[in-house]
Amino acid sequence: MGFFDTYGKPADIKADKKQTTEEMIEHGIEQQEKLLNGEQVLNAKGEPIRSWFRDGRFVPSVGIFGLFDGQAISWKKGTEKAMLDSFKTSYKAGEFASYVKVVDKKREENTAKLLEARKKIGKSKK
Repeated sequence: MGFFDTYGKPADIKADKKQTTEEMIEHGIEQQEKLLNGEQVLNAKGEPIRSWFRDGRFVPSVGIFGLFDGQAISWKKGTEKAMLDSFKTSYKAGEFASYVKVVDKKREENTAKLLEARKKIGKSKK
């Protein structure tokens, strides 16, 4: 029995459904709540995730993109839970819709760049 007989021929493998920006933000909020409760939260690679509260700045992120486009909001130690609760409420009320649209666009552009790079790599191997 050869490799292909055992494992099949090469084919596109469909990855799990890609999360929307909104799903990523909601998941991020849940993870940050766990961090603030003292739980260890790991990413898909098994590494600890970064807190959105660091160096006196609140920097919520959506994957590799910052929600506030590279900007941050200052915060004082001890106010993290209240600030995250307010952030969650405001997010659910649609207050950050314009920021979400910007991240959506960046994610689309990034996906297009990755696909183009994969095409180039595929052509160079032929």
